[in-house]
Amino acid sequence: MELVHVRLAAEDLVGDGRVVVPHARTGLDDVLEVGDDLVVTDQDGEFHGATVIAVGGDGHDPHYNLRIGARLPIDLAAERMTDTDVRPEKAGLHDVVDLLGELRGVLGHPGS
Repeated sequence: MELVHVRLAAEDLVGDGRVVVPHARTGLDDVLEVGDDLVVTDQDGEFHGATVIAVGGDGHDPHYNLRIGARLPIDLAAERMTDTDVRPEKAGLHDVVDLLGELRGVLGHPGS
């Protein structure tokens, strides 16, 4: 899973739960695709789960529409960024955190 930094405060990032990020600002070599999951950091140093929900722009510098999920404690963010599978005993916790982020987005409530 990739790590992307956005130039927004945590409060702004979770406000409506969506953000657009140009590929050039991601620091990534490979282009992302719809459905890719990410860990996003904000300028306050908080970690958030995120999913690419649309890819737009021209062929030279695509931009990504991200749905921002729940804030992640550093240990969960680190687990998501490793190339290994999440330990079975933690899989349920990751699922609950993701569901809380989705619920916040559906209900339109900031924060998590």
